[in-house]
Amino acid sequence: MSAPSSSGPPLVSVLFSTYNTAAYLPAVCRSIQAQTYPNFEVVIFDDGSTDDTQAVLAPFAKDPRFQIRGWKPNRGVNAAWREVLGMGRGKYWASPGADDVFLPEFLERRVELLEAHPEAAMVHGRAQIIDETGKTPDDAPVQPLYPARFDAKRTLQTLLWTNFIVQPSTMVRSDVTRKVLPCYLPGWVGQDWMLWFLIFAEGQDLLYDDRPLMQYRMHKKSLSGQARLEPLRRAEYRLVPMCSIKAAAQYSPLAAEMWARRRKSFYRLWLWRAMKLQLSGTLQKEWVRLGSEAYYGDTRHLNVFKEFGRHGPGIAWAMLKQFHDLRAAMKACGIGAPAPAVKY
Repeated sequence: MSAPSSSGPPLVSVLFSTYNTAAYLPAVCRSIQAQTYPNFEVVIFDDGSTDDTQAVLAPFAKDPRFQIRGWKPNRGVNAAWREVLGMGRGKYWASPGADDVFLPEFLERRVELLEAHPEAAMVHGRAQIIDETGKTPDDAPVQPLYPARFDAKRTLQTLLWTNFIVQPSTMVRSDVTRKVLPCYLPGWVGQDWMLWFLIFAEGQDLLYDDRPLMQYRMHKKSLSGQARLEPLRRAEYRLVPMCSIKAAAQYSPLAAEMWARRRKSFYRLWLWRAMKLQLSGTLQKEWVRLGSEAYYGDTRHLNVFKEFGRHGPGIAWAMLKQFHDLRAAMKACGIGAPAPAVKY
């Protein structure tokens, strides 16, 4: 692929937020500067860092392709990520973690695939797992291989069970993202999962590149390693698919059909999870509100025990049916094993 001219508006926007990750910022910034594809801009959003992030970024701010934005105080990864997603001017966007690294051909190969496949909304791919030191640990999770193309329906069916898309490995069409962003509800630990539902409800394909073109850093300070967030992760496993499909049903016939067929099942699986969280003393009123709003269309105050009793037989059936649906979805998509846990 011949390198395009860097004059004119950037074709790709590299967008990411950072909070107190100064130690890793030089690596990700240098990796972007080293890209073989020249027609890009970079927007780095400082989410109220209290370390020396601004001093570390100062040399990169001299690169005319780099913009450093931000706010104070810290508002959290969801608010910052949603803010920075609206700042790109490119036809496509990519968003590494502030502690990740792009290999030199990342942008070039992703652009090549999206330009060749206008029917696709996104490319995702394999990642090389690294630790704090930049080395691949011996216990790095094995990543499953996916088919080169999923249509929208298969993508949504798979997303119902797992967020199998590694967000820093993606490149996404900006026009589709802008269209669905008003429906995006921030506040999740995995801020990308709902966005993927909204994007693929538009009906476009997902492409997969099995070349490892980025390094995905997993370390103790990653959100996925924080035990305090475990109850929210367990709630999200049921709430994100339900809330996402309900939101997408407003504009997507594909999502509307899925919501009509699975509405009760979504809610009953959530009630099973809500009851377990209730019994462990970790259920929050906000999660109950989200479930109620999705299923009933309002924010009525629900008693989880009474609601569980009301739907009891249906919950048992939904629990049995989910195993059949999961196996069918994996088989249809050519997936031999579920994807590893995503770093949040």
